[in-house]
Amino acid sequence: MNRAPSFPQAWRGAPPRPRRGRDGGAVLIVVMLVLITLMGMGMTALWLTGGNLQMSANVSLRSNALYVAEAGIERARALLNDPVAPDLPLLLSGTNAGNDDVPTAVDNTTGRPNGVGAVLVDAAGVPLINVAYPPPTFGRGAGTIAAPTAATMGTYTVWIRNDDADLRQGNFGLDTNNTVVVRAQGTAADGRTNVVVEVVLGPTPAEWPAGTANSITPPELCNSGKNACDENNSTLSGIVVN
Repeated sequence: MNRAPSFPQAWRGAPPRPRRGRDGGAVLIVVMLVLITLMGMGMTALWLTGGNLQMSANVSLRSNALYVAEAGIERARALLNDPVAPDLPLLLSGTNAGNDDVPTAVDNTTGRPNGVGAVLVDAAGVPLINVAYPPPTFGRGAGTIAAPTAATMGTYTVWIRNDDADLRQGNFGLDTNNTVVVRAQGTAADGRTNVVVEVVLGPTPAEWPAGTANSITPPELCNSGKNACDENNSTLSGIVVN
């Protein structure tokens, strides 16, 4: 007669219980850690990319504002060197009330005037305030139908005042040494990025030799310290970036 196996034999013959639950939990944790790491790397890459794009945009706006301000300086130099001599005392005294900031005193400590100058007015009597650059018709000429309209880089405003030597003598509206200070503020297309350029325009030695009667032939106003006025780059005496 067959006998049933004893309890120890039956227990030893039973297969081991699988440990799927514990192994599956460990794998899930590893997968979650990998996903979190990848997500963090992706967020970091997006943050760095966005920061680089913003920095590039800021640099471009600053460059455009500086370029526009220099265009204002060149516009002022062209007006002052026009064959029809401008009424410089009138320009220095200001003709556009409300936007002029004509200096009336000089600080004894800093030597700086208390105003940036009068708004420069062109030959047609138009004040150079928020002048678009380049002009809308820039690049177009007669018969050039295909020429594109230039995109505006920004606007400039130009001021003019007497130089510090004259101001210290109390000559706020009278130029006695054929030297003036021109200040241009360039504003980029965003309307918030501003660059201020200030240059000193004085007589050219080659145009005004010693002993020449300057009342007969006015010297050509040029960048201070230069011997020629045919250079495109302005000598900057100061740049203020806002």
